[in-house]
Amino acid sequence: MSAALELIQIVESAGGRFMVDGDRLGIVPREAAAPVLEELRLHKVEIIGLLQPNGIPSIDSTEWREPFARWLGFACVISSRCFGGVACLHIAFCEWESGRGGVPCTRDTFERLLTERGFLVGEVAGVVLVSGLTFREDFEVYR
Repeated sequence: MSAALELIQIVESAGGRFMVDGDRLGIVPREAAAPVLEELRLHKVEIIGLLQPNGIPSIDSTEWREPFARWLGFACVISSRCFGGVACLHIAFCEWESGRGGVPCTRDTFERLLTERGFLVGEVAGVVLVSGLTFREDFEVYR
């Protein structure tokens, strides 16, 4: 995983949300970034590049359906009893696709893939969740 993707995941897992304005990077609440503030400064340019709409190429979702389906079977569990964080799932899919030599998709493309497969995506208390999907390793802990 790239350092920038890892930092994005850490901040979002702590409830932080990124805001990009040109070359400025903001995070709210600030407390979500406190443990990794120095690393965020070091990787600011790369993080901004990943978060901007043109940071990762957007590809028609039809190009992603097959890799997405394989990733779901490999890394996830579909169950009406669970919810997954879209940010974490997106980062995991991007890492998986990069590890196979592919190009990661945008967050919008990822959410489109989720909704095309019938998943409900929505925001709860500032966190975007997908209903009925979680990581296999998280699900198996509670089985």
